[in-house]
Amino acid sequence: MAPKKSSRAPSNRFLARTKLPHPLRVYQQEGVRFFAHNMSALLADEMGLGKTVQTILAVRYLAAKNPGQRALVVAPRSLCRNWALEFSPWAPNLLVRIVEGNARNRQAMYHLPIPVLIATYEQMRLDTDLLDRTSPFDIVVLDEAQRIKDQNSGTSIACRGIPRARSWALTGTPIENHLEDLMSLFSFVQRQLLFRGIPVGELHARIKPYFLRRTKADVLPELPPILIQDLALTLRGKQLAAYESLWQSRSRFAPRLGKPVSQTGLLALITKLKQACNYDPDSGESVKLEALNVILENLSQPTDKAIVFSQYVQTLQWLSSRLDGMPCKLFHGALSAQERDDAVGWFRQEPQPCVLLVSIKAGGVGLNLQEASTVVLFDRWWNPAVENQAIQRAHRFGRQRPLHVFR
Repeated sequence: MAPKKSSRAPSNRFLARTKLPHPLRVYQQEGVRFFAHNMSALLADEMGLGKTVQTILAVRYLAAKNPGQRALVVAPRSLCRNWALEFSPWAPNLLVRIVEGNARNRQAMYHLPIPVLIATYEQMRLDTDLLDRTSPFDIVVLDEAQRIKDQNSGTSIACRGIPRARSWALTGTPIENHLEDLMSLFSFVQRQLLFRGIPVGELHARIKPYFLRRTKADVLPELPPILIQDLALTLRGKQLAAYESLWQSRSRFAPRLGKPVSQTGLLALITKLKQACNYDPDSGESVKLEALNVILENLSQPTDKAIVFSQYVQTLQWLSSRLDGMPCKLFHGALSAQERDDAVGWFRQEPQPCVLLVSIKAGGVGLNLQEASTVVLFDRWWNPAVENQAIQRAHRFGRQRPLHVFR
């Protein structure tokens, strides 16, 4: 099956004459052309290679060719504002709005000639009947498209039903060897392209015109490395006593009279033990804080900035009051979107060493913080992949020096 292509693709002249915040790498120029050439496209670049930027520039190019076009970006809720922020420097001429408000307001936004709308997957599932079927979107982009890998989910069905001319999808998750996932993604990107039982060789041949994936090892051999250092610390004093007191309490979870062990109780105890390793709230003692202070003392240049991740907002709040002399801001899910934006903007623009204290659940994805020279995992998450995603917030396109990671 031959791919359906656009008759217009961005020339080198367009990319050369367009004012950009940073020069594009060759593979990113290829990504822009890949989108603009294809009505149907799946970009599966590894995390950190700039999928968002490539998509925005392709949208910008097509908008210049067709000033009346409309694009819809569908993304996880936590990434919508980040998309809006990325459009600002890379496509400053495009009006961008995040879909919000009650059903009536959302319906009005879908019908208005707004060049770029950004909506959540949840909104697509709820707003199927609010979309303007008489005026399809020129471009629909699904970010983190693995969200529709279940073909029978309401979200997947809703996304497939969005009226559109171009179908673009983004994912950093390797999926080319998972037939079910691929079939679901391509049911949006290019319907009826794949079928159950398709031989692997034919599958790869069919998706090739619409599929592009690059890894950091492939295209960024010169990207500065990640230098990881594990610090083994020993509890002592009152912090050790607090930990041992919690540990001794485990006996109450032992099975009695044939009743099974309380898994909920054990998980709660493990959580308390992890928090006790961070600091003792009664005495304020913390061997981790002592180690963190040593790390931060080495931030001497104005460009030296640190991100400290923790899974506990309470730990981050405690740290914010104990980093003497080091400017810091908090970033966690309980803050408003504006407060989170302000914290990120401050971190990027602060002209001296500083620290951003980030909840790993709220900031582990969607942020671009290549300004950081150091990342500290103050406590360890259950899943190493989540930690890697958090580290990748700083190991992004545009880095000029190694990234130091302390765990």
